[in-house]
Amino acid sequence: MTDERSDPASDGDDDAELRALLRAAGARPVPPPAMADEVRAAVAAEWRSVVAARRPPRRAVPWLVAASAAAIAVGAWFALTQPATPGAVVATVARLGGPAEVRHASSSSWQTLSADADLRAGDRVRTQATGGVALRRTDGLEVRLDVATAFALEDEDLGRLEAGRIYVDSGRGDARTDTFVVETALGSVRHLGTQYSVSLDPAALGVAVREGTVAIDRGGRGALASAGESITVRADGRVERASLAPHDATWRWAEVTAPAFAIDGRTLDDFLQWAARETGRRLVYASSAAAREAQQTLLKGSVDGLAPQQAIDAVLMTTPALAARAAGAQLRIEQASPQAAP
Repeated sequence: MTDERSDPASDGDDDAELRALLRAAGARPVPPPAMADEVRAAVAAEWRSVVAARRPPRRAVPWLVAASAAAIAVGAWFALTQPATPGAVVATVARLGGPAEVRHASSSSWQTLSADADLRAGDRVRTQATGGVALRRTDGLEVRLDVATAFALEDEDLGRLEAGRIYVDSGRGDARTDTFVVETALGSVRHLGTQYSVSLDPAALGVAVREGTVAIDRGGRGALASAGESITVRADGRVERASLAPHDATWRWAEVTAPAFAIDGRTLDDFLQWAARETGRRLVYASSAAAREAQQTLLKGSVDGLAPQQAIDAVLMTTPALAARAAGAQLRIEQASPQAAP
């Protein structure tokens, strides 16, 4: 008759197998004492249950199960203690007009924001008392921050304005994108292809529309604003409307913060189309000859550091055949000297 009771010699072999297994596993991060105690207790309980079962041969297999359980527990602790993986890049700094700071989602401290910096989901940006910042998504949508503004990029399609004022430009024509929402403490703002600004202070949410249409959601109660309108939502729920022309001086801060237009190799017409939109005006050519001149003129150089109106003046100094005149809602381009009609 075979005696199936535990054999001390066999138990010693099990200890040797366990030591070999642990040596093969290599060094691991040291878990907290409490977790280490729990792991040891779990392993000991498993060992006791295996011995009590008095199963024949292959006792190393239960040990392997117990050791695997221990490794899983330690591995889980190790994973939980690792820093979070940074989110995907959602925007870059397109223009840095003054001192600003960024606090990355993976950090608890503020750092100096640098030109061309990448911003990831969860990052926060704040500007100081001078100069603004322009951020650009990969699809071209721009968010410009005025002075004394705090703004968080929750993800690619969601921003949170905490204080101050921002300007959103979703692009024009086929390049336009409508996937962006601005959240504030007093409501959320969603655009339908447009240029608009959102401002927030403790007393009110302000929305001004330069181009297109904007929808404001205030906890289930909505309001629409179209180009040439501004809406103020008071903290007590009152809504006030007013007219605001796209070329009004109120928009100057956003113009100054605009990323520069890369003129080198572009036509004068390309540049003027951009400049007219940035100043809230419609480009109008006084004659077909003036339009043809602009379409055939290639530009060189750079207008970096210049606001759109300054850039218009600088560029037209190099093209003496044409002159620009801002007339209300129009940017009118005409021939600088009389020429024969086409």
